[in-house]
Amino acid sequence: RDHCVTGVQTCALPIYKYIEQIQEKEEIPGIAIAIVQGSEILYCNAYGVTSVDSGQPLTTDTLFDLASLTKSFTALGVLLMEDSGLIDIDQPLQKYLPDFQIADARGADITTRHLLNQTSGIPSIFSEILIFNDSYEEMLASLANLRLNNDPGTAFEYADLNYCLLGALIERVSGKTYEEYMDYAVFTPLGMKHTTVDPEKAKLLGKADGHQPMYGKVVVRNIPSMKSARAAGWVMSCAEDMGKWLLVNLNRGVLDGKQVIPADDIDELHSTSILYKDNGEQMAYGMGWSISCNTDILYHFHCGDTPNFTGDMLLLPDHDTGIAVLVNGQVSNISHSIAAEIANIQLGLDLTAINVPWWAHWKALDTLATGILFSVIGLFIVLIMYLWWLARQFNNGKRCFFRSNIAGPCPPAWQTVLYLLPVTIFALIFIGGNIVLNTLYGYNIFEAFALFGNGAPPGLYFSGISSIVILTLWVLLLALAGLFIRKTK
Repeated sequence: RDHCVTGVQTCALPIYKYIEQIQEKEEIPGIAIAIVQGSEILYCNAYGVTSVDSGQPLTTDTLFDLASLTKSFTALGVLLMEDSGLIDIDQPLQKYLPDFQIADARGADITTRHLLNQTSGIPSIFSEILIFNDSYEEMLASLANLRLNNDPGTAFEYADLNYCLLGALIERVSGKTYEEYMDYAVFTPLGMKHTTVDPEKAKLLGKADGHQPMYGKVVVRNIPSMKSARAAGWVMSCAEDMGKWLLVNLNRGVLDGKQVIPADDIDELHSTSILYKDNGEQMAYGMGWSISCNTDILYHFHCGDTPNFTGDMLLLPDHDTGIAVLVNGQVSNISHSIAAEIANIQLGLDLTAINVPWWAHWKALDTLATGILFSVIGLFIVLIMYLWWLARQFNNGKRCFFRSNIAGPCPPAWQTVLYLLPVTIFALIFIGGNIVLNTLYGYNIFEAFALFGNGAPPGLYFSGISSIVILTLWVLLLALAGLFIRKTK
């Protein structure tokens, strides 16, 4: 079951029991774990299956999406380019990426360092839709209307777009694709043979299926890896290779007794660049790593979420320990607490789970989707009953169309306005939403729905579309009934 070295007996049994318990309780398809201590991989194991459809057991070589753990790899790739004299990270980004042009004049002041430190001023939520393109050129072209929230270098704001731009920078300066460069500069020197950014290669290496909840049931869900988003969230790796990555970061670039990465680069990745508050706790950000400023326990970490995978990595320098946890599903509200709990079991600590907002948990969203579905079913039943009632009114001669000779007088103006109000509001929302999406992001509302459908929990997408359809039917029916159906004289 386990790949371990000397000392594994001190950790394997309680960790094994803990993982089995939460895996069964939370219906998590698969979990892979790597624990390193000093210069060795202390414990490496994989639990569960690659897919609930196939039932094939996971191994420590099975690939997972790393999600935002990717950012630490991209950051190192950029620093290695600086080591080679290809860039200066304190120069304006436009020097190397002249087609980075936004609607805000402050964009000219953004440097590569600002992107690495998440201090560019690029907004978080409102830039997210811009990262999903088939090429970096398309992504850059979509930024024409982007405005900054802060002056570059003055405040922390986590935005995936920062690291997507670093991917574009790597391609432009290195002369290689992002995928080729990362393999050449990072994965191969570290001996990470089961790590890649290429989706086709990942399939050949044996990538696990992703999973999502759908009305309480865990289902297989694989989503496309959009080219422009890969530098922010789509390195794919396994437990064995993540053990090597932890060792390199824990030991200032040394792996198996060799200096494979310059120590200064590792130090810079982990150095505090900007302070921020998270759930009331003082935190800091380096380059692809967050840093706890808690004086009792110092740790470096990063968590990651794609729509169908989660991941966490944790370094505890004072305990000479690192932990990585990979999960092939967005199916549990506690997946980001696993790494902290393993640290507590192994080291006798009292770490709390990484703070993640409720809406980042797909299980919570699926619960919301179930509630919406029941509401939609209720509205549909009431709609059928209303249509049945109208039909009976017609059959009994109590209602007729407005052009009929037996139609009663037109309703008063206030009643006509009342009937038209819902459809007017719906039309304004649709038109206004389309204008905003097109102006800010270059998408129409149907393209935005398609993007949402690619990654959202399937239950939430189905419930959302169903609710829009049923509400549209209701407002149209009320408007038509009010305008064209009359009581008889």
